[in-house]
Amino acid sequence: MAFTHPAHAWHGCRSWCHTQASFDELAFLRLWHDWSADAQRPTHLHVVAHTEQPLQADALLSAAASHPALRDLAQQLAAQCWGLLPGLHRLRFALSPTGDDCLALTLCVGAHASWPEFAHLLRAHPTGPCQMPSDTAALHARTVTIIGAGIAGAGTARALAERGWQVTVLDAGAAPAAGASGLPVGVVAPHTSHDDSGVSRLSRAGLRYMEQTMRSRLIEGVDWGCTGVRERRLPGKTRRGGVPLSWLGEHAHTANDWTRKAPPPAPDDAYWHPRGAWLRPVQLVRALMNHPNIRWQGNAKADALRRVDTQWQVLQGHTVLAESARVVLAAGPGSAALVATATEDGSSPRINPLRGQISWGLMADVPHASNGSPMPATPVNGHGSFVHNITSPDGPAWYTGATYDRINSDARLLDVDHAENLERLQALEPDTAAALAPLFATVGSDAPRVHGWAGVRCGVHDRLPMTGRVWNAPEGLYMNTAMGSRGLTLGLLCGELLAAQWHGEPLAIEARLAQFLDATRFKPKA
Repeated sequence: MAFTHPAHAWHGCRSWCHTQASFDELAFLRLWHDWSADAQRPTHLHVVAHTEQPLQADALLSAAASHPALRDLAQQLAAQCWGLLPGLHRLRFALSPTGDDCLALTLCVGAHASWPEFAHLLRAHPTGPCQMPSDTAALHARTVTIIGAGIAGAGTARALAERGWQVTVLDAGAAPAAGASGLPVGVVAPHTSHDDSGVSRLSRAGLRYMEQTMRSRLIEGVDWGCTGVRERRLPGKTRRGGVPLSWLGEHAHTANDWTRKAPPPAPDDAYWHPRGAWLRPVQLVRALMNHPNIRWQGNAKADALRRVDTQWQVLQGHTVLAESARVVLAAGPGSAALVATATEDGSSPRINPLRGQISWGLMADVPHASNGSPMPATPVNGHGSFVHNITSPDGPAWYTGATYDRINSDARLLDVDHAENLERLQALEPDTAAALAPLFATVGSDAPRVHGWAGVRCGVHDRLPMTGRVWNAPEGLYMNTAMGSRGLTLGLLCGELLAAQWHGEPLAIEARLAQFLDATRFKPKA
């Protein structure tokens, strides 16, 4: 069945949805072409479609070969047709560098009988303008204040700015990413499990969204690198290693795009994530905040929220830092205290601080090994992580960590954490740890060759983010926080999820996965 729409029906709409019960690649490409050529197009076009089998890049390119106007679009679509396991996948295509004009293909893969929510999704988003949720109050102006300028805050700010919101971002730091998102280098990789748990599925959606964003906004090889990541499944981990059995059988070809057993000479407990990447998060935060609809204000330590008529005020003492129709809390461990100033009974969710310290040094200081390089070819994770040859102001550097400290809640550097990072590295990469041990021996001396960075993450007891409305506060207060150690994987996805919910757009993840993240999930039962 082809896409059909009345001429100019979407004019005057900010967002528009097209549904297709069975994906037709040529009809989709024609719609994309018509939308991109229309000066009065909606800024966000959502296409929701179902397919029994994953899309094949070669088949797409072949279908478009006799249609010159569609060839470039077909190549862009083919480039994203990887890892389409059964489930829901969001493919994004932007017309401009700002991303304000965006086409999102929400592709449902698998048999109808196995995924009944696909039918519900098609019914919930019929062809036509995206409808604002009925339980959300109407707004006279699209203004929002976001408290916190880490990955979650910047991602939320960007998602809303691209939809026309005037966004003010407040942060206690002097520059964006002054908190936990300021770590020098991080690793982005999918979570896997035998039962393909909700966390595993969320991590894949998050990684796909992160890769799309990094490719469009950052310089590969400088700000990030799609090098792949090798994961070790070491004894003592709290979850069982491995992948679903279907990944070894019927879905092996597609699953290999995400995760597969690492080939020799890797250890037997090692898995390979070909789409894994390293990232300098500060660079991503800065790129996300670079939008004309976003206003940044640093050195702004908010300590209270107040609802006045239809507006929210963000206060520092008696000073009003910002005023807007809505507020999103993305302030890490400080989010709970701000919630308590706004709820009817002064309550707030229990958000626990989780301090982490990274150890790092210069590649020039690494002793040469007699039997060749002791460094792994790619980033490694599984018991902390190790990344090397990353550009720094002082030259190429290596990074390892981070620790998980539930006792200390400040960002001071601790010598004992350097020792812990070396111990983790000894389990993860023994040869690398042996080569770096002389450098770690200088910790605490007058001329240390190992340096550190520390930040305070936060999480809740089920280790999932809290995204959505604050349940016992007046209308207009939301959260996107408690990312724990998964902020690099889930932070941007959660910001996009919140923006889509505000606008009645199709979600980038299955509805049941969105419920796992709902900030109201700890609401007391009546």
